[in-house]
Amino acid sequence: MSIFKLARTALLAAAVTLLFSGCGESTDEATGTIDDPGVSITVVSSSDVYGWIEMTLSQAPPSMAEAGFDNTWLLFEGGTLLRFSGMDGKWSAYSLEDLSNVIDFDLSGETPAFITESEYLVFNHSSCDAVSEALPEGFSPMELEISNDDIAVLSTDGDLAIMEEDGFTVYAASEELNPCGDLHRIGPDWIFRLEGGGLALFDPSVALWQFEDSPEGDILASSDNILFIGVNDTIYVRTLPGEWNYHSDGHLFDGGLVLTENGISTVMSPGEIIAEAPSFEPSRLFAMSSFQQPVWAIDDLGIAVYAGLGTVETNLPYYETQRVSCSMAGQSASGMQGSAESVNDIIQAGSATFRIYESVSIRPDPFTEFSTEGRDARRNLDIISVEEFRLVGITLDPVGGDQAMVEDGIGVPYVLYEGTILANNSHVAEITSNEVIVIQDVIVDYSARGGGETTIPTIYSLRLHEEGGL
Repeated sequence: MSIFKLARTALLAAAVTLLFSGCGESTDEATGTIDDPGVSITVVSSSDVYGWIEMTLSQAPPSMAEAGFDNTWLLFEGGTLLRFSGMDGKWSAYSLEDLSNVIDFDLSGETPAFITESEYLVFNHSSCDAVSEALPEGFSPMELEISNDDIAVLSTDGDLAIMEEDGFTVYAASEELNPCGDLHRIGPDWIFRLEGGGLALFDPSVALWQFEDSPEGDILASSDNILFIGVNDTIYVRTLPGEWNYHSDGHLFDGGLVLTENGISTVMSPGEIIAEAPSFEPSRLFAMSSFQQPVWAIDDLGIAVYAGLGTVETNLPYYETQRVSCSMAGQSASGMQGSAESVNDIIQAGSATFRIYESVSIRPDPFTEFSTEGRDARRNLDIISVEEFRLVGITLDPVGGDQAMVEDGIGVPYVLYEGTILANNSHVAEITSNEVIVIQDVIVDYSARGGGETTIPTIYSLRLHEEGGL
């Protein structure tokens, strides 16, 4: 971080304000000059800033989520389906009428497919309708898995319903099974985990059931036709049928991502960090296909996404969200777009906050790790000069207001907003993705020379991502 001063007369103050507002959204270094040839102001905004975006939703977090190469789909209770397009970073919302009791969903390419208690449905978001196939009578579905063009549904009894030319055909093992789920396709075999440890494998080409030993784990994941099992925070890899070896440490998720204290990696390359660890413990962690960003994390409180600044649309009040009412009963549907009435009852994917910080603070995340126990050590901000502060984090929040986390010389944290008053007649003028601009108004009295008082502004800049500091 660095601090610099730039003095000029009060006559230039208005021009300075206009110059800052004009450069606020630039992603490259931009330099502006004003009439005074001795004054030059540079505003820097990095396009390579990555962080966790916390999405604010008007309802509970999504009950299910899946990601493909180009789209991420979030399914909410009541039939609301939200689609994020990786092509343009925009969102679309759909109200899936007549869709209830969804048990699981997966993607067929980029197309969502669902299973209910009695049906398999494929949703076409372009035409806003669905085609369906009845599940076999008496079949109790548990999990859906789509591998290329092959479709299988696992039942609570361990039976498999596999889609064939004339519909679903049920294949049952000769012995009673207690499946845990985690259905995968490896080669010709459909594979799922069993209660108490072990795997069941079924090859539909020869109608052959097989069983093999495995650790009793929490999650079964596959990547590049290799199976992995997570047991607490240890991951094992299947080297041969029934043989498992230690692979790495970390919490394994079903999409093949691994979470450790150092960050997020893929199960195939556990040492190569692709994203920072979120400040909360997610119940679901997944990425776009081929583990490309963005990375998504869900917990009981909401959903967050790790992405580059500006690559994900975060300012989504309800009147900007597309909402289309779609029939899931094979009927044509009429869509409404753009009006508040058409989206207010569906989803308000409010705006989000983008936290940016670096490891110069004594707290891992200077925002979420802030403790109220240390508040007695804080002083009033209007008696602290800007020279005492070190910038440790920034939150960009279109709704609640941008915030900056600073620390004084002994590590006591303070939160600054635009307009915050500091000592020596200074205030916070602007907060950007990596910088806090503070302006101090220095009053100079020229009455002894026959003049009056003149205010000379002095600019201070606290910056992230620079060597050094105050």
